[in-house]
Amino acid sequence: MSFIQIIALAFVQGITEFLPISSSGHLILGSWLFDWPDQGLFFDTAVHVGTLAAVITYFRREWVQLLFGIRRNQLIEVDDSRGVIRARLLALLILLGTIPLVIGGLLMKDTVETNFRTPEAVGWSLLLTAVVLLVSDLVGRRNRDLSALRLSDSLIIGFAQVLSVFPGISRSGMTISMAAGLGLTRADAARFSMMLATPAIAGAGCLLAVSAINTEEPVNWYAILLGACISASTGYLAIAGLIRFLKTRSFRPFIVYCVIVGTLVLVAA
Repeated sequence: MSFIQIIALAFVQGITEFLPISSSGHLILGSWLFDWPDQGLFFDTAVHVGTLAAVITYFRREWVQLLFGIRRNQLIEVDDSRGVIRARLLALLILLGTIPLVIGGLLMKDTVETNFRTPEAVGWSLLLTAVVLLVSDLVGRRNRDLSALRLSDSLIIGFAQVLSVFPGISRSGMTISMAAGLGLTRADAARFSMMLATPAIAGAGCLLAVSAINTEEPVNWYAILLGACISASTGYLAIAGLIRFLKTRSFRPFIVYCVIVGTLVLVAA
């Protein structure tokens, strides 16, 4: 891998993992546009570890409170959300939101890897992401905070998250849109999406690590360390920027972006 490829792919992974524009789709498009060689499973694992570090670091206070407060069921304030939530309820919400992705991901993994990792598929998926974001913008009430999130809401958000196994369909786009459509403020929808991202990214990283270990692929420690650091730093900035942006703004810029990129890809592919 060249120095430029390392920086570009790690930057794209860090930024697009949390913005509602699809990290997997952009990585496929980057390699297609520049005809880059496959970056390898070890590098994929490294940038996932980087984005995992970013979301854990940003919500470090919440995760510490959750881990140490679950026994006494203490109240947790997530970021600067208006409401507080019990530790056990938050843990259960995250668990329920993750279960559909685990089941759906395992069932569809081979089919997706074989049939949907093409520029054309990514283009259509980006357009679908734009439609979902638009519908959420139009119908969401946006008058509830995290304390009002129900178990059934989390399960519905989890089923929406399953769609993100298809490259080009944004995980954060699906979860934020569904949470906002269920009445959460956009900022609180983003906060729950990021908390829900932690087990999703960790699981994806573990699967990649197992696959990498089972191959005879050489380890490029320079690429791994640099990629992890870049994806971690850009991921942290993306989380902070997105939550701040959604406090006062809509999904419109992301809708426009997905429509433009998706259309251009379909025309060029």
